[in-house]
Amino acid sequence: MKQLDHVLSVEVTLELAGEMLPIGRIAWRAGERRSYFEYSQAALDRRLNLSPFNLPLRPGAQPAPHVPFEGLHGLFNDSLPDGWGRKLLDRRLQRLGYDFMTLGPLDRLSFVGTTGMGALRYKPVGLLEEVVYGDLDLDWLATQAELVQEESPEADVDRLQAAQGGSGGVRPKIVVGLDTATGLLVQDRNTGLAVGYEPWIVKFRAESDPREIGPEEYAYSLMARAAGVEMPETRLLRGSSGNAYFAVRRFDRSAAGAIHVHTLSGLLHADHREPQVDYGILLKATRLLTRDERHVESMFTRMVFNVLARNRDDHSKNHAFQMKADGTWVPTPAYDLTFSSGPGGEHNMAIAGEGRNPGHRHIMQEAKGAGLTPLRAQAIFDEVKAAVDAWPRFAENAGLSEARMAELDYVLNERGRAPADDVESTATSSP
Repeated sequence: MKQLDHVLSVEVTLELAGEMLPIGRIAWRAGERRSYFEYSQAALDRRLNLSPFNLPLRPGAQPAPHVPFEGLHGLFNDSLPDGWGRKLLDRRLQRLGYDFMTLGPLDRLSFVGTTGMGALRYKPVGLLEEVVYGDLDLDWLATQAELVQEESPEADVDRLQAAQGGSGGVRPKIVVGLDTATGLLVQDRNTGLAVGYEPWIVKFRAESDPREIGPEEYAYSLMARAAGVEMPETRLLRGSSGNAYFAVRRFDRSAAGAIHVHTLSGLLHADHREPQVDYGILLKATRLLTRDERHVESMFTRMVFNVLARNRDDHSKNHAFQMKADGTWVPTPAYDLTFSSGPGGEHNMAIAGEGRNPGHRHIMQEAKGAGLTPLRAQAIFDEVKAAVDAWPRFAENAGLSEARMAELDYVLNERGRAPADDVESTATSSP
């Protein structure tokens, strides 16, 4: 099997309001098995602190911790696709005869290159043959994603890997340009879309997902918006077969260009696969980073929604912040909201110390710690509860089957009769 030439140094650039700003260099020290990062003078002059908690803006080389990101700073680990994207890259390299097991973090950053989520760009760019996947047939791509998950040699890994565009998470997905007026889709190569097209992500079903995950996630997005949770625009797109796929507008892109995004996991150097942070830490981090109590309240609202709507796949990579052009920070819109039983039936992030059965008392404890008045916290709770109580309406609007709607209504609102099979067994619960 062929060996790749390992990348030992990477130049990092930030796309900021259409400008490409060199921000520094990452160097890999093989003997230490970790990287060092040094800000450029341009970044120091602009005073853009891209990762305020663990990579402060100062001259000199700063070492990354050995864990949890294999010797990489959290700022750059956020650029690496995990789950689905990592699997596709490994499979594609394997087909080309390369040993992907030897890839280091900087090798993987080079394959992200200029196509990653957020606004960070990396050079040198790993060379893979460009793939043009022509017309976007959602049903065909969904079938290919199923074949990949089944480890089938028939799967078109090249086209799927080119289409996923550096997106993270375990769910199969592609990045596209969507004409919101006509519903037409085009390939998004991260080099700018034609006039009339907007940057969107389309998700496909993972093996652990319920059969109707597309309509279900769409119904959750409608319910979250009604609950006062800030959401990006969402849609259901249908393939020629009539199958429905959940689509969401990218919040890391705007008319002015790319937007720098940093997850809570990357900010705090916290492994999202382990319960290292809780909602109290999220709310404190929000206050320290944004210095705006309105954003603390916004994050509190999301916490209440995740509790009442039983979204327990609420780990630290599913909470993020975006940096404005002036260097100030705000929470990103919420994402990856759907019914989830969580690891071992618990929330990834505890609420006032409780992960399995958090309730009103725990929510109000978090409100007190976050500095919300009891009156305001109760008003938020009531607004979210009213939206969750209206779950059947959102499920109907999304075209979810009556059986699945009733299953979730039984769990969320204790209405109806328990299904024959425990609904928890059909819930998304992957990290």
